[in-house]
Amino acid sequence: MKYRIVVTYVEAGMGHIVSADAIADALEKYYPDKVEVLRYPFYTATDDEVLKNHEKYLVNEVKSSNRHPRHLWHLFFWQHIMPPQATIEISYAAAFASVKHKALEILKDLDCDMILSTHFEPLFLSCKAKKKYGKKYLTAAYDPDPNVHAWWDRRSDLFIVNNENALDEAVNTVGFDKDKCRLSRFILRNKVLEAPLDKAAYREKFGIDRDAFTVVMADGAYASANLKTYAEALLSLDAEFTLAIVAGKNDEIYEHFSTLADTGKVKVKTFGFLTDIHELYCAADLFVTKAGPNAILDSVYMQTPVMTDFWSGPIELCTKELFVDKYGLGLHAETPEQAAEAVGRFVADPSLLDGYRENCKRFRERGTGEKEAADAIVRALDENAARNAASGTDEAQE
Repeated sequence: MKYRIVVTYVEAGMGHIVSADAIADALEKYYPDKVEVLRYPFYTATDDEVLKNHEKYLVNEVKSSNRHPRHLWHLFFWQHIMPPQATIEISYAAAFASVKHKALEILKDLDCDMILSTHFEPLFLSCKAKKKYGKKYLTAAYDPDPNVHAWWDRRSDLFIVNNENALDEAVNTVGFDKDKCRLSRFILRNKVLEAPLDKAAYREKFGIDRDAFTVVMADGAYASANLKTYAEALLSLDAEFTLAIVAGKNDEIYEHFSTLADTGKVKVKTFGFLTDIHELYCAADLFVTKAGPNAILDSVYMQTPVMTDFWSGPIELCTKELFVDKYGLGLHAETPEQAAEAVGRFVADPSLLDGYRENCKRFRERGTGEKEAADAIVRALDENAARNAASGTDEAQE
């Protein structure tokens, strides 16, 4: 009989979703005969208004943190004032009491061997349901960020991180049991892993001139940070290049740039929300973005250096420090003027990007961690099955 694994999906930015896809893809790829994966949209599967509205609240929180970075710092500030687990317990006992009640009712009836989360809320709720209802499933999480914040529930039976610093933080700062933590490299979806590095083909697909220096700009799924300000700085350049703007789910940004005529020597192309955005990254010479870890991962894996232009809160600051400062996969522009000056230099001499491209190539060659993560998950399930079998034998002898 196959292990049944529920992989939860939560929209709070796209990083949690693409990471859930990557985990599910890996399990189905490497263990098709051992696992059955249920991709479960945690707050929308039952069409319950309370749960759907809560996910909308999470989306709005992400947008707010992008518009006003102090908002996210304020939230993380409470981790240092009160025990982080207490802040979650209080939130779900008061403001989110109805959400907790609805979610626990759903979790009570889920028939599975593991619930795996890439967002801290379903992990907290699945740990809560396991204790309340005596459920036998394992709780597990993959942290898609390069660091570990203290709202991840330490009761998790398995906690997977993607770099050495995050592992150290999970054990020595947050307080996870070392024996329950596992290290993999960063993980990607099959569609990214299997995409050919064919810049010419992708340029044809997206209508980009084959020989044009091309900058892709994005700002997360909601384009709610400073894409507009930085894009307008690039549009003022006296240089010939293509600027591809990805507005994501932000209709206002899409309308603004799609109605602009090409200004000066800059050719503008505007896109909405893309499910194949990794191909657009590959078509570019440079990807300008806020410091969201999963978008940067896709870009550098497709061999396109990045320019970070914004970070909101500790997670994105850590992302910038890791991918830009440590790995050398691009550069950071603190102001629109700095971004425009750098792009102007790259357009005039694209070879200035060669060092970053080489670092992207080496990053890709070091490999990714999908199999490591899948192995850790199945190993935990095997060990749990063995424990349950031994316990059953002991009970029968008694």
